[in-house]
Amino acid sequence: MRSVIVTGGPLKDEAAGLIRKLTGSEDSFLIACDGGCDFLARYDIVPDIVVGDMDSISDEGLEFIEKHDVFIERYPVEKDWTDTEIALNKTEGSDVFLIAPVSGRIDHVIANMQLVLKLRGEGRQITMTDGITYCYPLCGDDSVEIDVSSFDEPIAVSLIPWDFGSAVKGVTTKGLYYPLEDHDLVAGPSFSFSNHPVSKNAPISITIRDGRLFAVVTFAN
Repeated sequence: MRSVIVTGGPLKDEAAGLIRKLTGSEDSFLIACDGGCDFLARYDIVPDIVVGDMDSISDEGLEFIEKHDVFIERYPVEKDWTDTEIALNKTEGSDVFLIAPVSGRIDHVIANMQLVLKLRGEGRQITMTDGITYCYPLCGDDSVEIDVSSFDEPIAVSLIPWDFGSAVKGVTTKGLYYPLEDHDLVAGPSFSFSNHPVSKNAPISITIRDGRLFAVVTFAN
């Protein structure tokens, strides 16, 4: 089972094609968070459900989901959770793609990255992307293999430690121009930023023994 969540905020046009690809099978479920309906309406993509307080959706987005008779699970504006957190709580037992901005409201970006890392720490498969930049969380004894063949060149790969209290232990990479072998990374220095794949024809892999880290892959424009 795959859950795809689309939030509000600035998403890249490339996200539309990704959403169509991810929701092209019967075992997928598309959740729109409030203003995320505006992006889906622009590309005529109908969600399975809409959640949120509906304080940021446009008239056009609301007309689109009403036209397609999409169920709205409405929440009060004054609540203890973000719309994204509400949506993520509905994805138990499935792999998750969170289609969310990585620019704009930096508080929202950081909050979403924290949620993503929390779910990864609980053993969930989850990826966050705006259609151009992909954020892969690693937590504990963990690894990820990333197919970079579909990324536009030049490609930037950054490994971002997430905890100032402890190092990310035993970082090993394959397929990157500047490789790491059983290396410890600490938050703060930019040592592990702006690397790039050796080749687009082979996947890259990142493995850690312990700690919390984001592997971020994006178009290095």
